[in-house]
Amino acid sequence: MQFEDELKSGDRSVWEVIEIAARVGADGIELRRETWPQLDAELPHAARRIADAGLLVTYATQATLFDDAAHGQSQLRQDIDAAAALGAPIVRFFPGQSPPPEDNAAWKRAQHIVDYAAAHDVVIALENYARTPGGTLAEIRQALTRLNSPALRTNLDMGNYPNHGQDVVAAIDSLASNIIAAHLKDKTANLSDPPTVLGAGLLPLAEILGALDKLPQRIFYIFEFRGGNDPVGRIERSLTYLRRI
Repeated sequence: MQFEDELKSGDRSVWEVIEIAARVGADGIELRRETWPQLDAELPHAARRIADAGLLVTYATQATLFDDAAHGQSQLRQDIDAAAALGAPIVRFFPGQSPPPEDNAAWKRAQHIVDYAAAHDVVIALENYARTPGGTLAEIRQALTRLNSPALRTNLDMGNYPNHGQDVVAAIDSLASNIIAAHLKDKTANLSDPPTVLGAGLLPLAEILGALDKLPQRIFYIFEFRGGNDPVGRIERSLTYLRRI
């Protein structure tokens, strides 16, 4: 996300971002369909380039799991295929509008997508959305409970739960073993402001990260804030913050 505008415009390539991630000492990189203009051409080579750089990779898209359109279902499968081709263990989706409990057909469609991910050794990391629908703890828990698969977990966005008036640490405690990834960021007092670098806002980061660190499973920590005029510096600053606490 730190290089989103530059990637979209073509001013910076995915290959450059991979090199930067390795240079600053990050463990890996999160790639996104929406910010990868040359995805079709570069995807076949990306896994090798990332492995050669000694990095991990995760994949994220803005697709919604509860999408009843044929195109949406096709896109979800394509995103899972892309994650598998990259060697990414997870793909981030948003929930979208949760189906009513009695809409068995809609839940079955979602189950097919989860099963498709399982067959490709990819875990769907369902993220609490910044807005509605799909942003509350109850919606995430409903999906995890109803679909109940090791191939469906959650990407905990620590900046999004406060948008819905919900406590981040309480969400961590509630979701516990279902957390596979976390989007790391900080938030100012104005919740409508964009996320900022770690330590530059008001979130109780030490408490939040401490709660995540107590969980026994492996969790992917992924920076999700814009780069502004100094994307590399903001990444380095946040890496230093994590090492310090």
